[in-house]
Amino acid sequence: MSQDSVKSIIITGASGFVGRYLIESLKINYCIYAFARRTQREANVPRQENINWVLVDLANEQQLEQTIEEIKAESSIDFIIHLAAFYDFDNRPDPAYESTNVRGTGLLLEHARHLNIKSFLFASSLVACKYPAPGTVSNEQSPPDAEYPYAVSKRKGEELVREYSQYFPCVTIRFAAVFSDWCEYLPLYFFFRTWLSHRWNSHIIAGRGESALPYIHISCLMKMIAQILDQTEQLSQHELFIASSDRAISHLQLFNLVTRYYYGRNKKPIFIPKILARMGIAIRDIFGRLIGRRPFERLWMVDYIDQVFNSDSSYTREKLDWQPLRRHTLERRLLFMIENLKSSPIEWHQKNTARMISPTGRRPNLVLAEEMINRRNDVIDRVLTYILDKRRANIFRYYQNLEQERVRYYIEVLYNHIISSVRNGDRSLMISFAQVLAHARYNEGVRQSELCGALQVTSEIIDDELKQNPKLKKMEILIHDYIILALQLAIDEVKDTYDHLRL
Repeated sequence: MSQDSVKSIIITGASGFVGRYLIESLKINYCIYAFARRTQREANVPRQENINWVLVDLANEQQLEQTIEEIKAESSIDFIIHLAAFYDFDNRPDPAYESTNVRGTGLLLEHARHLNIKSFLFASSLVACKYPAPGTVSNEQSPPDAEYPYAVSKRKGEELVREYSQYFPCVTIRFAAVFSDWCEYLPLYFFFRTWLSHRWNSHIIAGRGESALPYIHISCLMKMIAQILDQTEQLSQHELFIASSDRAISHLQLFNLVTRYYYGRNKKPIFIPKILARMGIAIRDIFGRLIGRRPFERLWMVDYIDQVFNSDSSYTREKLDWQPLRRHTLERRLLFMIENLKSSPIEWHQKNTARMISPTGRRPNLVLAEEMINRRNDVIDRVLTYILDKRRANIFRYYQNLEQERVRYYIEVLYNHIISSVRNGDRSLMISFAQVLAHARYNEGVRQSELCGALQVTSEIIDDELKQNPKLKKMEILIHDYIILALQLAIDEVKDTYDHLRL
């Protein structure tokens, strides 16, 4: 399906849980630019012609600007769905909350001003709001007034979205706890792992077991987002929706259902007072730090023991003509989770533990891609000068018969594809590019040796330019693996394609 026949959409946080399901849900009807900090292979997202995977750090202004400019050059963007966010279960202040959740959101919104988008969808959290007082509920009008670091960053994000809604339509969606038939919600996963084990704490529940949150199945969330995209023109300039069931599920309810479905019988819980829970968590955390394996439970969680988060999403349901399906409630889907756990335990644990691994620091290939962007004009000028040198007229006969600006354009296209290959950590992108390139040049009567010679010269000049860069002194192997080998793949693919076309 060509990009001209489908709408285009940017999805940030594409390698995350919600992002991966959203790509799967939209990939047939949308051309997707998937922004992520993991490669497509690491995220286990299959290749598909409508998926354009881009490694990008939203907090890096230069990197984000370059990425947006490249996208603008090839496609218009209809929607942006901003899922990317930093979260750490330590619940302590971290610079990443400000850089990713606030600054990254602000930069993305600012660039969206120049994309003529139909709508900007921002993923917030239901628990960005304080737990409602007993007998009350949190709804679409509730302020995001919780004070822990993640909530504060989401409040700032919501404020930015509201501010930018003067330029284009915006929708804020506060997610409840999102789960799938494989679980994929970390707190729930750790409950499973403890309750279904033979550990000393497999019967223990803190407080009275009344701690409760509302949940939403990933498929219901996908349908809600699809409704928002379809109804964009009927929505107000700024909307705030809640993606949630209205009924909070308690830890005791979960314990009873999970253990009964798994063991086929009831398992008796042991309740421990809040003060003992605090002491136990503190002791386990100290021991975990000593051995380098901290438990999931943190001291801040004690404050939420026996608190209930009730919500009311009636405005959302009426406005979007949407509601979670009964068969997708957590109580009903727990049986599916248990069956998946029993039948495919390795896959079940892999899907859940994958969410605990987040990329840290700046990826070397992104650093390399940035430096390639900085050296773009110098490299292109050197390649252009080399190819158009009259002393090489017999070698590059085709290119020397073209206008100089046309040759420069061809070099720029090649260079940009190499940058994309480096940025995404995926050399196979150069194979696909080489196939298209070989067909085009073959039909124009270009000799195989001339085309391969141009690719080889480009490889050598890039290698020379980058190795002179003091910032890349320790990246010689990376340059070889990501650029030299990628261009060697392209050259080999050109030769294979020419051989095939001559048959």
